[in-house]
Amino acid sequence: MTLPGTINHQDAFLKSPPAGFDGVFDWSWTGGCFGNGLIKPMDIDGMVERRGQFLIFETKNVGVQIPQGQLITLKQLHSLRVFSVMIIHGKTLPELCSCWYPNSHHKAELHGVDEARAWVAKWYAWADRGAA
Repeated sequence: MTLPGTINHQDAFLKSPPAGFDGVFDWSWTGGCFGNGLIKPMDIDGMVERRGQFLIFETKNVGVQIPQGQLITLKQLHSLRVFSVMIIHGKTLPELCSCWYPNSHHKAELHGVDEARAWVAKWYAWADRGAA
């Protein structure tokens, strides 16, 4: 499979395709559309909506930093007060997670699958009640 140059880590992408993978879209056609800067489309690794609240999942290998532009986007979404963010380090299972609580500046640092599952279940219960 030939991948577009807009996929930065092609070997890793091919080893672990996204959930529901149905092909690759080449975003290179957007080059030059966003002014003179370095802006280009990005992905969100996972998202769940419940009663108008959204949980965004972003995954990175352990030790890999989120690119600055993507971090700015996640922070801006979180500031809208309907997006919670879970940054997961570990590409097959969560090893370390940074969780940004909804409507808050509070963040949780979690270790392992059990803590990650508990936080997501707690988020869902909160959202299912209508985010009261």
